[in-house]
Formats: sequence, C-alpha cells, structure tokens
Amino acid sequence: MEKSTTVTSEKKISSNCINDDLSFNILSKLPLKSLKRFGCVCKSWAPLFENPHFMSTFRSHFISNHQSLYNDTSLLLQVTGREFHILSDDNELENTINLPNPFQQEDLFFNILGSGSITGILCLHRYQGGPIVFWNPSVQEFKVIPPSPGESVPRYQLFSTVINGFGYDHVRDDYKLIKHLFYTSPSSRDCEDLGLHDVPWKEVLDCESLWEIYSLRTNSWKKLDMDVCFEGISYNFSAHSSLCGQLLFLDGKCHWWHYVHLSDAELALESFDLISEVLCTTLVPLDIHFVAGAPHLVELSGFIALISWIYSSTPTFDISILGEIGVKESWIKLFIVGPLSCIHKPVGSGKNADIFFIQEDGEIVCLNLSTQIIEELDVKGDHYRQVGQVLMYKENFLSIERINH
Repeated sequence: MEKSTTVTSEKKISSNCINDDLSFNILSKLPLKSLKRFGCVCKSWAPLFENPHFMSTFRSHFISNHQSLYNDTSLLLQVTGREFHILSDDNELENTINLPNPFQQEDLFFNILGSGSITGILCLHRYQGGPIVFWNPSVQEFKVIPPSPGESVPRYQLFSTVINGFGYDHVRDDYKLIKHLFYTSPSSRDCEDLGLHDVPWKEVLDCESLWEIYSLRTNSWKKLDMDVCFEGISYNFSAHSSLCGQLLFLDGKCHWWHYVHLSDAELALESFDLISEVLCTTLVPLDIHFVAGAPHLVELSGFIALISWIYSSTPTFDISILGEIGVKESWIKLFIVGPLSCIHKPVGSGKNADIFFIQEDGEIVCLNLSTQIIEELDVKGDHYRQVGQVLMYKENFLSIERINH
C-alpha cells in the first residue's frame, strides 16, 4: 500500500510540473523588475539572462509591449543650431521648425535640454551659460526664465552652472528646472581681465556650491538642500551633464550621470523626483559601463536605458535597461549592436525600437533593434556642436502663461 501511494504521489507531482519551454514563455512576458526577483524561485530560472533562446523571446516582448507609450508623439531632429525637422512614424522628414530668437542676437545658439518633452514644453539653454528659455513649438510661444538668486554675486565672485534636469510635476501641473552652481575664487589673471582692483579676498567663496530648483507656476527659484541627499558620499559633478544623452526625464523624475567616490570611482545614475524632491542613487556595474566617459542615456520602451561603447573605427554598442531605480543589480544588458563602421556615437531613441546614430561625416542614421536594419535619413548634423540629436515631443496647444498665473 505504501508503495502504491508513493507512485501515485509522484505521478501527481509530475502532472503539475510546468516544462521549461512553457515557463520560459510565461517569464519572457513579465516586467523586468519582477523577472529579476524570480531568479531565486527556481534553479533553472537563475541563468535566464544567459539563455540565448529566452533572451530573444524576451527582447521581442519587451519591444512590442510598450509601443502604445508613444501614441501621438513626434520626433524632432536637430540639424543646425536653430533648425529642427519633424520626423514621421517612418522616419521621413515631414516639416521644419526653427528655434526662437527671444534676444534678437545674431548667431544665437541654443540647444534642447535632455531628451525632449512628451508634455509639449521644451527647455532651451546654452552650454556656455546665459539665459534659459521655455518653448512651446506648437503655439510658437516662449518664456525667458529669470536668473536665480544664486547668480547674484559680486563681480569678483566667479561661478559656473550645470543644469541637471527639466521636467513636469503632474501633481502640481508645474514645470520645474534643477541646476547646480559652482563658485570659485578668481585668479590674478581673472581680476586683470575683469578690470578688478582691491578684491576683498576674505569675502570670496572658495569651492562652494549651491543647488536650486525653478517652478514655472510660481516663476521663482528656491534652494534645494541636496547636501542631505548626498550625506556620506563624495561626488565628482560633471561640467557637461546637460549635453545630449546625459539627461533624461521619465515618470516624473529627472535622471543624470555622476561619478561617485566610494572605494573607487563608480558611475551612478541620480534620479530626482520632482514631486517629493527626493533623490535616489543607482550605481552602474563596471561590466556594463565601459565607455570612456558617461554612456548615452535614453528612454527605450518606457524604461531607462544606457548605451555604452568603446571608441574605435568599428565600435560595438551595448544597450542596458534599468529594472528598478536604486537597485544596482537590476541593470541588464539587453542588446548588443555592431560592430558598426563609421559610427561616431548615438544621438537618441525613437518610437519603434529605433536608435539614432551620427556618423563620422555627420550623417544621421537609424537602427531598428527588431530588424537590425540601418536606414539613412539623408540629413547631416554636426557632432562637434552637439547638433544631430533626436528628441521625443508631443504637441501641446495650451499656453505656457496659463501655468504662470
């Protein structure tokens, strides 16, 4: 009797088991965050990301499941300092729009901050400092942002500005801008160039900094107590964090790169929540980040993605996805593209699993991750002036001033 019972139980267990093919198919449809956590449930699930068959299925679901996120969005391709092309869903050139010239200056060069805007308002800025402008291309309206209190310093006090994020606070229906100011003491040569004499050196701040955030709704700046967020960690703030591919706004958070000095210098993604004004740090594994400098930051199928590579005549590009903010282990290398000849660097992402690159000759090309086909757009940019970036954009026919009242 005991033997019969044992055999019956074994048959029952066997009939309730799910074979690997079926379980892999189910798992490939799960969100990345859940999939990472399920690796400890079953021994055969742990090495899923090393299984070529599973990864191929997972990539297909990953790309196809999130295309609705880009309904009613357009792509803007910057081709000169002030000229943009609107791209169709087939990456055809549909229309041309020009950046405004609110200060009526000759050769006024602005750039778009971050990766664009799905809420209709773009932030224009200049790398060498100066005014910041909010622009709505749909109604051809712009607003010049007032200088912050941190910029009101004596002539003998020098400072530089790094813009770390721009985005939309959906709770307060407000657009916000984050920046970091660095103060330095002038040298004798600086004083000579500025025509300064009798500088009160005791009053000059040395190597201090200040964080500020701007609100369009109140049209004002306020100081951010970011020192609390960074307590116990030393940061090397990049002077170029506002360049193309260094900033991203997604899901109410502004994201940017920093190098963190712990036991050794490590790349970190900083994520600042515009609603709660809380900062979260996500370290990047060294096996993912191997480019000389910060990798390119993009949105891919609704996820934060980084593109890393090593400069060469035929570079190979790795595309990694972040499953959960704050969790270093949730990064996963999802796509390997290349080697590609004559490619200089990535310049943005598109709707249909498209990644845009600029070639050494300035030509803009598009690679579709699903088909691995590269398409030329017959448009040239200028990678030396950061021109050639591709931005997400969604039309908004509401006035900027409606928020500023």
